[in-house]
Amino acid sequence: MSRILFKENVLEKARQRMKIAFDDFPRIVVTFSGGKDSLVTLGLALEEAEKRNRKIALAFLDQEAEWDATIVEIKRWMQHPMII
Repeated sequence: MSRILFKENVLEKARQRMKIAFDDFPRIVVTFSGGKDSLVTLGLALEEAEKRNRKIALAFLDQEAEWDATIVEIKRWMQHPMII
């Protein structure tokens, strides 16, 4: 098995994909669980939104099985000035 090496790293590729999403869609909605993966996605979306002076929407589905600390963190993010 051989490897294919790219010049860009994972972060650069994720930023490129986020730019495409912002180019193609007038409204960006990030689904957010409070976990590490959705937090990274949210951070990338906020980074691109700030560059473009746009706001994003944040969607969270409470399954009533989340830790209290996770809910506190999600509520904190919902107050972010770039989130509608």
